[in-house]
Amino acid sequence: MPGCSEEADEDLILAPTNTLHKRQNETDRLFARSDHQNYDLHKGTGIFRTVLKLVRSVPEIRSWILLVAATSIVGAGVYPGQTILLGRIMDVFKADDMQKKGNYLVLMFFVLALGLIVVYGILGWATNVVCQTFAERIRNDMFSSIIQQDLAFFDRPENTVGALTSRIDSYAQAIFELMGFTIAIIAMALVSVFVCGILSIAFSWKLGLVGVFAGIPPMILGGYARIRLETRMDADMDAKFSKSASLASETVTAIRTVSSLAIEEDVLQRYTSELDTAIRGSRSSLFQIMLWFSLTQSIEYLILALGFWYGSKLVSENQITFYQFFVSFMGVYFSGQGAGQMFSFASSFTKANSAANYFFWLRDLEPTIQETGDNIDKGPSDACKSYDLRDLEFSYPLAPRNRVLKGLSLKIEPGQFVAFVGASGCGKSTMVSILERFYDPTNGTITIDDMASLADLNPRLYRAHVSLVQQEPTLFPTSIRENIAMGVDQVQSSPGDDAVSDKMIEAACRAANAWDFVSSLPDGLGTPCGTGGSQLSGGQRQRIAIARALIRNLNVILLDEATSALDTESEKVIQAALMEAATPGNRITIAVAHRLSTIRHADRIFVFIGGRIAEAGSHVELIAQGGLYKKMCESQSLDTLAG
Repeated sequence: MPGCSEEADEDLILAPTNTLHKRQNETDRLFARSDHQNYDLHKGTGIFRTVLKLVRSVPEIRSWILLVAATSIVGAGVYPGQTILLGRIMDVFKADDMQKKGNYLVLMFFVLALGLIVVYGILGWATNVVCQTFAERIRNDMFSSIIQQDLAFFDRPENTVGALTSRIDSYAQAIFELMGFTIAIIAMALVSVFVCGILSIAFSWKLGLVGVFAGIPPMILGGYARIRLETRMDADMDAKFSKSASLASETVTAIRTVSSLAIEEDVLQRYTSELDTAIRGSRSSLFQIMLWFSLTQSIEYLILALGFWYGSKLVSENQITFYQFFVSFMGVYFSGQGAGQMFSFASSFTKANSAANYFFWLRDLEPTIQETGDNIDKGPSDACKSYDLRDLEFSYPLAPRNRVLKGLSLKIEPGQFVAFVGASGCGKSTMVSILERFYDPTNGTITIDDMASLADLNPRLYRAHVSLVQQEPTLFPTSIRENIAMGVDQVQSSPGDDAVSDKMIEAACRAANAWDFVSSLPDGLGTPCGTGGSQLSGGQRQRIAIARALIRNLNVILLDEATSALDTESEKVIQAALMEAATPGNRITIAVAHRLSTIRHADRIFVFIGGRIAEAGSHVELIAQGGLYKKMCESQSLDTLAG
């Protein structure tokens, strides 16, 4: 985020009271917008509501979900079936026809085994379809939501490249693990808890009530408390580990800088420190979680002791038979087993719940600048032939009290070559971001073609008329051909599609003074650029980016220090090409430059100071005024340009 002027506080001191109130309202509005993009302030839902929302979010697999649910209910009959069969075993040894009844029980256990083969086979097949579909949908929707957000979203410290890419993978994996076979096992365990509890009460209501109500509620309470604690801990750990992930990602991205400065040990120490901080902060939560875990594990055996004692008492008093005791006792046992099995997946619950809550928050996060039903057909009426900026004020959402632009007004006529110059942090690059509509001004208006307000236009239709070349251009890990053709409507996607021909690409390369080095490469236009354009030099990347802007042949070109990485000769060639393209009545070219030699032929030069325009005019006019611009030229030994 570019810096801002130190004049902000002075402006507030000198401003009249009504202006102060107005600016306070603007600040509050920016704070509210920033809070809207802060996930830490979002209140998530519980695991059960989250699972229901996940199921509703993918309607095409509801039939598979129903199949999983039905199969899980059938599979849950294993524990009650075992309970009854085990109870019958005791009678076998007392019966006269022991062999016959024994064979019958063997057959029943064999049938039970065959049933489980079918149940688990169906569950494995169905849950695989469900979890794979969820994983694909989550990844696609998260990536789609991320790339549609405002730039203010990416300015937030928690939304670094490393953190966002890590979330796409890890959160999808967490939901994948829960909504796969795990959710089926949990469903089976949940049904078993109720069915076995009812079975226990049905065979011996006294023993069943004591066992079920003395044991199951504490186990459920302990499991629920454990899930709540793990949810909070995971949220805290995610935030802390995202910092270490961001540090690792940034280090790998800037590995050349790290190596050149020989700071590998320092970076590793910082990374280790971030990990240690996260681990130290989790110790207290882990201790509490393990207390609840040990409680739920011990309750199961305490209830067995209670059930055995009370059951033997009922048998000795002839209130129930041994068969009733055994079935009721085993019902309590399997009910406890089901509860224990269900809460053994507490970690899966918490991770998936945290991941799903973030996913739903991100999916529902509405960007401020977006295509809506109201502006879907609203584009520039005359293809962006002119701009009229009135009283622009702007503050970045994360620093709403620092005004970067302060009542700035200017007009850009059709076909003009306009330049923004000034010291670093005075608002030049911010102006480019606003004209590209990465941000909307806090106050003021931008009128396009003397008719439409920029804020009312569809950003997609508006950007279809604007090309941007930045100081550090980004190239994608595809060929030079594909990088240059990117952004042109109906980009060549097959050999028979000539929407973007090699002749057009060659012409753009020649205009950007890139053809000599491109044609010298073994694969020419088919040469891979590498990740981030790593296979090309800085100057080569910049020329490819300029060619990408020129081939689109749009009415507005924004150049943010676009020629800073070029040698003097290449800069002159490209500047001549841009000047030729920016003929009157044809194209607006807006350039930000520190090197004043690149903008000496601009039709109008605006000199920025602290978010305001101090001087405006052509190079000759500004030199004649003898003001700040002339001093800037002299500091760069360009005073001879006055003549």
